[in-house]
Amino acid sequence: MKKRNNTMKQLVATSAIALMGFVANGQILETMGTLGSGTQTIAARESAGNFALVALTYTGSADMRTTTPSTGYAGASGGYNTLIQAQEDFEMQGINAATCTTADSIRFGVFKSTNASTGIDYLVLEYSNDNGASWSSMSFPALPTGTGTSKWYKRAAAMPAGALVANLRIRFRSTLVGTSSSNPQFRVDDISTTCGSTVSCGEQTATIAVTGSTILCAGSTLPQFTVTTDIENPFYQWFNQDGTIAGADSDVLTATGSGTYYVTVSSEDGCEATSVKEYVLVYPAAQFCQPRSIQGCPEDVTQVCVNVKSSDLIFSQYVEGTGFNKYLEIFNGTCADVDLSGYELRAYHNGASFAGLPTYTIALSGTLVAGDVFVVAHDSATVWTGIPDLYSKFLQFNGDDALVLYKLGTSSAVDIFGSVGNDPGSAWRDSVALSPTYLWSTENKTLVRKACVYSGITVNPDLAGIYGFPTLFTEWDSLTTNDVTGLGVHAIGASAYNFSVTTGDATVASTTGNCANIEIGTVNSVVTVTGTFCGFNSCGGSTTFAANVNVDGCGEGRSALTTSGNSQLELFPNPTTGLATVTFTTNSDEHVSVVVFDLSGKERMTLANEFVAKGTHRLQADLSKLAAGTYLIRIASATENQTLRVIKTDK
Repeated sequence: MKKRNNTMKQLVATSAIALMGFVANGQILETMGTLGSGTQTIAARESAGNFALVALTYTGSADMRTTTPSTGYAGASGGYNTLIQAQEDFEMQGINAATCTTADSIRFGVFKSTNASTGIDYLVLEYSNDNGASWSSMSFPALPTGTGTSKWYKRAAAMPAGALVANLRIRFRSTLVGTSSSNPQFRVDDISTTCGSTVSCGEQTATIAVTGSTILCAGSTLPQFTVTTDIENPFYQWFNQDGTIAGADSDVLTATGSGTYYVTVSSEDGCEATSVKEYVLVYPAAQFCQPRSIQGCPEDVTQVCVNVKSSDLIFSQYVEGTGFNKYLEIFNGTCADVDLSGYELRAYHNGASFAGLPTYTIALSGTLVAGDVFVVAHDSATVWTGIPDLYSKFLQFNGDDALVLYKLGTSSAVDIFGSVGNDPGSAWRDSVALSPTYLWSTENKTLVRKACVYSGITVNPDLAGIYGFPTLFTEWDSLTTNDVTGLGVHAIGASAYNFSVTTGDATVASTTGNCANIEIGTVNSVVTVTGTFCGFNSCGGSTTFAANVNVDGCGEGRSALTTSGNSQLELFPNPTTGLATVTFTTNSDEHVSVVVFDLSGKERMTLANEFVAKGTHRLQADLSKLAAGTYLIRIASATENQTLRVIKTDK
């Protein structure tokens, strides 16, 4: 591990100056060397190693001469200088100017061979930060003309922001059109900077090795990053999506939570390399909506049903169809009704970043009841026969656009689709032919969130390229273009449930899906549930639910209906395409009615209206003749009136 110490850095720099014999505060001083005599080509002098700064590379069509030695300014070295005639140039390569600032300058001695007033200075100073592919000018004060002005001068050119790189090239070039004898001719000597370095950085790299999983469940061991680099005597600084990580200046970093991590490695000489980004996603532990305590008498059979709890609203379906067939579905799995006015939909097109304004914002409104969805559609969308909750002409997106469900109260994203700030081209996709998700894409596809996903993506992946949407292949199922199967209904849950009695003498009589029939014992009991969720996040198998089954209310006048789960009434499956089983329990002989209503309050179907005996009852409900939508099933007795919401789908 090496930590940066600013005081030590200053001392090292000062010592280097003293040892190399630079001018005061100088980092580079090219005097063109003293060995040899007469005239010599730049190539020959470079090959012989006779330039002062042998670590740099020199090229050009000018030549080196000892005639007209540099004089007349402070620090003039005399001896060799570079003669630049019409259309000739002199270039220095490999200058490390990464530690320079725009307050720094490149200084040089320059001689003009004529007193004549040419009306223009034909000598230009240029820099390149892309290995000579392009050049930009660096301005310096013009040379005087007139009698007695044919002599040496000292000039300085400020360092532009574009020149502050680790592999800078500079060149002096004559723009005069003419022969070698044309005037003016120029000589250049004593090129210096007070900030640059002759250390050649080359193509430096910083590579992160990851130990442990980068997609994991809360409570699991977070991954560790180790960086390797070919930069000598490196300094390390780690970053995440919030910027610099304070104190993270080692070659090893342990992630602290969900986020995008990368490291910049640098040296005293200004060499620098930045690693690729690594994304860590930590899922919250699974939770269930907590039911009320269940009461009953010994040997009564009651039902315990559990529903998985989402941490907040999430995107549940994405339709990127032909033309304007654009739909987004938002699901409320929070176990409580949600006021949508506290949320808005934001789009970031073509790599637009969080730092700027969204491409568009769609305000939401109304109440989204627990377990229901909210469908937003473009004004001209037609492929879905259902009725969207909101039409918006702004709902336009393609496969390379990121979408954010934003919570106003916390000023934060509750779910992110894609990678904000990154444009993958046409889409985020999987192009590996042998991959099980080959050809999955965000372009011209319908994507449905897996039922085992109960938490949104709250930290932007901020990853470049077509694989910058890392949860595309784990959290979503892919359908073909314009396939709107399931749009308008969504449910979350574990793939399997295990019910057990952890205290007391109640027993689990039977289980069906997310429900269990519990026979009440003689003492209060606790039933726990273990759910198996998505395998990719290691959150399966967490016991996160406990229901109290109490022996109580067995005297006269107690309620005829036993509390089970969040309602007196249970239905499975829900959503349903038609046939479903309605289950309820009575604790005495009593008249019970079970009726289906639509959301307008109109009665659509009566499932039961009769006296029933004490115990658990199951009714077969055939909802197949009802249109797709949301309905209410109400069970009523002399002492109870309970309602359950059921979703009817076409497929």
